[in-house]
Amino acid sequence: MAARLRTLRPRVTTVDTMRIRPATVADRRITGRALQARRLRIWLRDPRCVSCGRVVAMHEFELDHTVALVNGGADTDENCQVLCNAPDGGCHRAKTASDLRGK
Repeated sequence: MAARLRTLRPRVTTVDTMRIRPATVADRRITGRALQARRLRIWLRDPRCVSCGRVVAMHEFELDHTVALVNGGADTDENCQVLCNAPDGGCHRAKTASDLRGK
């Protein structure tokens, strides 16, 4: 008669990985009315592009983080600045590309 093999119980417990989600940059960002209020505060503080010095209208700029969030910067008013968002590229696009290269 052949001997039967016995199955061993697993020694480690499994974790449901679908429930674990790493924190992303978007999780640390403000949104909605708080973001719009911040845009207005920063723009009223100085409506000029920090990079080129051009005066921008309220709808012509991007609120940029001086130290990018992906590089460990804080999402605070003190870390925000106005950068122009011109159709030809603008200062915001150039700085974003630079920030991503530095990541």
